[in-house]
Amino acid sequence: MDRIESYTDYRKYLRDYYEDRKRRSSSFSHRQFCQKAGLGSPSFLREVIDGKRNLTEATIPQFVKGLGLVEHDAAFFGALVRFNQAVDSDSKRTFLETMRGLRRKVPVALVPLDRYDYYSCWYLPVLRELAIQRDWGDDWTALARSVRPRIRKGEAREGIALLEKLGFLVRDGKRWKQADPAISSGGEVDSLAVRAGNREYARLGFEAIEAIAPSQRDISTLVMGLPASAFPVLKQELREFKDRLVRIAQDHEKEGERVYAMNLQFFPLSQNPSEEAP
Repeated sequence: MDRIESYTDYRKYLRDYYEDRKRRSSSFSHRQFCQKAGLGSPSFLREVIDGKRNLTEATIPQFVKGLGLVEHDAAFFGALVRFNQAVDSDSKRTFLETMRGLRRKVPVALVPLDRYDYYSCWYLPVLRELAIQRDWGDDWTALARSVRPRIRKGEAREGIALLEKLGFLVRDGKRWKQADPAISSGGEVDSLAVRAGNREYARLGFEAIEAIAPSQRDISTLVMGLPASAFPVLKQELREFKDRLVRIAQDHEKEGERVYAMNLQFFPLSQNPSEEAP
């Protein structure tokens, strides 16, 4: 059956789920599902699928348990149910946006080790995005001037040539297109090139505080006290947030007008007394 994110009707999802399980195991039944979910009525699933009953805030978690859903899929199912059962347009719109944000991230191509030079030069990712926005032809001066802060004409020409050589850009008639919609170094890679690139973007973000009007940027700081156990939770939340941003960018890929960078900086400003200062 299709991934849950492809559904806009939770009853249709439940029907497909049941039929898929039944095909794989003839002994599977509505009663068996309800027992796993902790539902008192053995016909609860059938009645929901047939539209005779709705799910409630109490029974949604029970269905999540019966379906064996975790993390994103569990959250998406809850939002899908609330979207279908909402009675006013504002609520429907809210739950629809929640569903949209929970869709799994764009397939990301991992950059092989021999291509990490891509990350060491801050304007190469910028050129990769600018190249597909319109037909630049051989107007390297215009392309260079579109980068902020501005780079030289030769850097623009050589940058595009390198991106083509590395396989990040391919010719499509007179235009360029990206070989992959999104790329990643593969998580937390201890690479000098990746760290050098991070330093450059942090520097550009610092300069943007004065160089770019507040109406065209958003730079803020949040300082908070946390137990050590909360750090991995927030770190995972940041990863999922970035995944949603990538999906939104992919949805508007053909409408690109500018290239943006986002620096997410989350680091300790204190240490335990027992720790040695670095």
